[in-house]
Amino acid sequence: MSRFWSSIQRLLTVALFAVICGTLLYAQSTTDGAIGGTVYDTNGAVVANAKIVVRNNGTNAETTITTDGSGFFRANKLQPGSYTVTVTQQGFAPFKSEQVIVQVGSVTELSPHMAIGSST
Repeated sequence: MSRFWSSIQRLLTVALFAVICGTLLYAQSTTDGAIGGTVYDTNGAVVANAKIVVRNNGTNAETTITTDGSGFFRANKLQPGSYTVTVTQQGFAPFKSEQVIVQVGSVTELSPHMAIGSST
């Protein structure tokens, strides 16, 4: 019987260790978020090399990025809050989305569809 109790004691020790390690890893969470997505035209084709300006509505801090060849973009390390996202590309009407909400530890998806038109 003592062998049984010794095994139970080892099992409980390992389980406790796993719970403590998991708690410590969870405490290392991030304090920022991101906005990302793919830019499309009205026909559903991707828009490469579009300029994306992400402006924090509370602080007016701006981040400028460009879509890649597949129309994908991601603005990382954004403080939680409300943002305005503006997308411009030559030959397309500008796209603007206000009140894009960024939350801690998540990526806010935004996939704009740009209309054909003149850029200003």
